[in-house]
Amino acid sequence: MERLQPGAAAQVALSAADQGAEPSGTLVRILRHPTAWFAAAGFAASTLTVVAGGRVGTVQVNIPLSTWFGLLSRNGYRPGESLMPGLLLMAGIAGLVLLWIMLVRGPHPAVRTERQVWLVAGAWVAPLLVGPPLLSNDVYSYAAQGMLVDRGLDPYSVGPSALGHISAVGAVDPAWRSVPSPYGPLATWFEHFAVVVAGGNPLGAVIVFRLVAAACVVGIGVLAAALAGSRRIAVLTLTVLNPLVLLQVISAAHLEGLLCVLLLGALLAQRRGSHVLGIVLGCAAAAIKVPGLIVVIAAIVTRQHGARPAWLAVMRDVGLAIATCLGLTMLVPHGWGWVSALNTPSLNYTSGAPASLLADVLHLFVRWASFDDLAMAARAAALLAAACIVAYLTATTRQRPLEATVGFGLLAVALLSPVIYPWYLLWGVLCLAPVARGRLRELLVVMCAGASAMAVPGLPGYAADLIAAGLILCAVVLLVGARTPLERRVPLLAGVTYGASGYASAGRVRR
Repeated sequence: MERLQPGAAAQVALSAADQGAEPSGTLVRILRHPTAWFAAAGFAASTLTVVAGGRVGTVQVNIPLSTWFGLLSRNGYRPGESLMPGLLLMAGIAGLVLLWIMLVRGPHPAVRTERQVWLVAGAWVAPLLVGPPLLSNDVYSYAAQGMLVDRGLDPYSVGPSALGHISAVGAVDPAWRSVPSPYGPLATWFEHFAVVVAGGNPLGAVIVFRLVAAACVVGIGVLAAALAGSRRIAVLTLTVLNPLVLLQVISAAHLEGLLCVLLLGALLAQRRGSHVLGIVLGCAAAAIKVPGLIVVIAAIVTRQHGARPAWLAVMRDVGLAIATCLGLTMLVPHGWGWVSALNTPSLNYTSGAPASLLADVLHLFVRWASFDDLAMAARAAALLAAACIVAYLTATTRQRPLEATVGFGLLAVALLSPVIYPWYLLWGVLCLAPVARGRLRELLVVMCAGASAMAVPGLPGYAADLIAAGLILCAVVLLVGARTPLERRVPLLAGVTYGASGYASAGRVRR
């Protein structure tokens, strides 16, 4: 056998040692990479949110359809009990928010490519996808309304309680058990579709809603990136990693996921010149929730009609929109019944809504009036203000990108509605995301950071509000600290850009 020289033997030994250490060295490099660190940290925050949220529950007196692998407590939080689960839930949400702000405030090595953004998003989403619905009980109402259609009942005239004493009704928030559905015919068809796919099992329908919601988040990211032009990574980070999207679309499985996919699809179709498709998708969005009609109106006004008389083109577009809406109402029996149920969400009361705050102010000056009269007056004033804002934006829509007109209009409707829920903000935020830069982008981040901590169960109202205010303050500090000198001088509305061209609509300033 050939003998090795001492030097050669040492080289062979060192080579063997390097080869043996190579896998562990690669693993260390992967673990030290910012993408892996942010993915792991977000996964931990989401897991904490799911575990603590399951202990807290959503509604005190409902009966969950399942314990979700033992994660969901059947009792939920009750006043006077330990605040620890609620504090841990808020800690998990705050962790997600702060991680997101670190990634979204500027170019970050953890999300240099689109693939890295999707990897981080997948890690953050996984626990929320497996865990029980959190922060809202609406998904159980969707299942019950789908069962109403399946049994030949009209969800626009009766509430889930018409199903009788069954588990699907027990899971619904008691406040909505006897209330007709406020959702459009396409939403009602989707609810019925989920029940049919699940074989009539309400828990199976909830799982279908959750899976479709996850697919909608992917669609939101793809469509928003397509609208963003060269700013794809920045917009992906703003949308698919947004804690408000993850919590309210995936975890709570709200219909906002489907609504926002249709809105972004309509905007992309208009951007690419597919005007007819844009109107059809916009009408489909309105058939989920009526504020989606804003994209249809703005698209009709924005369109360049060429040499043909403008009124003929407008009449044709209006006819197409009416025909599409008529067709969508035929998806379910009594398809027009939802018009009479549009006021269903306003039956609730949210103290933080501008309309509610206005009623409180009016009470200081008009003490002789009843609470109901003041609330009705304040709500009417807020809705009138929203209508005026939408009318102005529509009339001047050619002065800004269509995405900005639709986004600002939807934000006005969401904020000035009789009641305000965190997921309502997604209508405008996701439409504005592809064209928002600078200070407008910062404003959207701050809004989403605060809204992510709104209406979190398991804590007294004042404690949750204080933590939400703290998150907003942290977001402002982190975002202002990351500004460049140029961004500090650019006004808010200059942050609205034409995504593909990169020119600001205010002053055409190159950013």
